[in-house]
Amino acid sequence: DRVPIVSVAREIAGVDTVTSDNAIGARIATEHLLRLGHRDIVFLANPPTDGYLDRRRGYIDAIRSAGLKPRITETSYARGKAAVDAGVLLDGGNPPSAFFAHNDQTALGVLDALAMRNLAAGREVSVVGYDNTSASRSPGTDLTTVDIDGQSLGRNAALMALRRLDAPDRRGELHMSVPSLVIRSTTGRRSTTR
Repeated sequence: DRVPIVSVAREIAGVDTVTSDNAIGARIATEHLLRLGHRDIVFLANPPTDGYLDRRRGYIDAIRSAGLKPRITETSYARGKAAVDAGVLLDGGNPPSAFFAHNDQTALGVLDALAMRNLAAGREVSVVGYDNTSASRSPGTDLTTVDIDGQSLGRNAALMALRRLDAPDRRGELHMSVPSLVIRSTTGRRSTTR
């Protein structure tokens, strides 16, 4: 009752929320891979109990709009687990030409799996992450990712908290921004050699 609460990056009913449109972000990422000629795109999804289901929905919508069948593998936020799960897919009978990961940490696990198999990200297998974290921009990583503009989210959350202090009885507010795609070296045209 005394402390204003603002949820950042995750929508919670009845609570002031500042977030980015995850369905649109996932759709943008998937459509980028489709434009590059990829037709077997795996979405490495977080467990449904963790939320962020709009990222899954955006991927499914884009894949189905292209007349393709969604291919979803659930993994965790742990980079090592994502590397193992991506490795199983890469070593299987129908390896994907591209991965869309539910966050950058998971995408880094995919990059680890590719490196262990001497596969070049962006040339042999494309990888897209989500969140545009500092790790995605680190030297040697250069990850294509969806940018949720974390600075803007933080600024808007602070302003929302101040408004809540001024008007504690007002209804919960939702501010949703549109993410953008940051294209780096981990995506490229579908390889015909794999």
